[in-house]
Amino acid sequence: MEMICNKKECTGCTACLNACPRKAISMIEDKCGFLHPTIDQTKCVNCGICHSICPVLNKKENISVNKCYVGYAKENKYKENSSSGGIFPIIAEKILDSNGIVIGATFDENNKLIHQAITKKDELIKLKGSKYLQSSLNNIFQFIKENIEEKRILFVGTPCQVAGLKSFLRKEYDNLITIDLFCHGVPSPKLFSKYVKELEQKYNERLINYNFRDKSTGWDTYSNKATFKDTEFKELQSNNDYMKLFLHDVALRESCYNCNFKLGNKYSDITLGDFWGVSNFYPNMYDKEGVSAIIVNTNKGLKIFNSISNELTYQNCKLEEILSGNPSLKKSSTNINQRIKFFKDIDKMSIGKLSKKYTTNGSIICRIIRKIKRKIIR
Repeated sequence: MEMICNKKECTGCTACLNACPRKAISMIEDKCGFLHPTIDQTKCVNCGICHSICPVLNKKENISVNKCYVGYAKENKYKENSSSGGIFPIIAEKILDSNGIVIGATFDENNKLIHQAITKKDELIKLKGSKYLQSSLNNIFQFIKENIEEKRILFVGTPCQVAGLKSFLRKEYDNLITIDLFCHGVPSPKLFSKYVKELEQKYNERLINYNFRDKSTGWDTYSNKATFKDTEFKELQSNNDYMKLFLHDVALRESCYNCNFKLGNKYSDITLGDFWGVSNFYPNMYDKEGVSAIIVNTNKGLKIFNSISNELTYQNCKLEEILSGNPSLKKSSTNINQRIKFFKDIDKMSIGKLSKKYTTNGSIICRIIRKIKRKIIR
């Protein structure tokens, strides 16, 4: 067997890697910096398990509960270091209090984004906050399978990562709770590595921590913050070259331009994100520390939400109201033609020059983005 699914559709979810009984599959980085499964033909016996487990090749019809809420944690400690209203850490603490395991994305010592399992509350800060690039899952699905019978596990990831996990497990587990996040698409880790390298060269120091959603300038006017040993760099996301390239859709994984896991095909129990434009619909619910949009997809998710509701300030809302500020929940990213040109330039140009070329203020796409942002602010 030479390939599993079409490379343009592959999300890099690692379901095939974790399922292969011969360990014939490895995740190899392509020229754009994304991981794709590669099959060792000397080990492959054509058993077909990778085909049967691939979520792209085996799409399922999902009936969602789709109860929607706008809300945030009553206690500010949960909103600190969270991107929006602090819903995830409240759920995560419930799991950890029951001697469970929480799995989410964090940076390793080399500033590479990976999924990691934690069992202690003081480790939770590593998993909080948005990280705008694709994480490496490695063998985390296998780890979940080995522990799910004995432990409650909370897994948080992108919609395609949750779909990959569910496809790999092949059945539902009462002990497994899944949360997926509002996803605009996943930028290339290669782009972020290039950005970090340029920052380290500029400040002549090694990067210690990078925060994509520093809320010291406001939840809805957040900054990117890079922390070095003796220096701190902070920049509004609207001025940050990395964020501009991300939001202009030129550096995303190919599958993000035709995502199979938008609303209507959700595998998670709960979907979380920012409630952009909340003041348009619920001005009384605006909180400068962050406001979450919460979409409950399953009865299990509803049970979880009800178990934490006394710790939230919340109210019911309509899905259409959430979608007005988060169109990526239903629509895939665009600008794939610019993507092709962008990745031809990524090794030739600095981040600043790439941003200037591909996110110019006069471009049609930029005008559309500004129009949407003005509408959200109003």
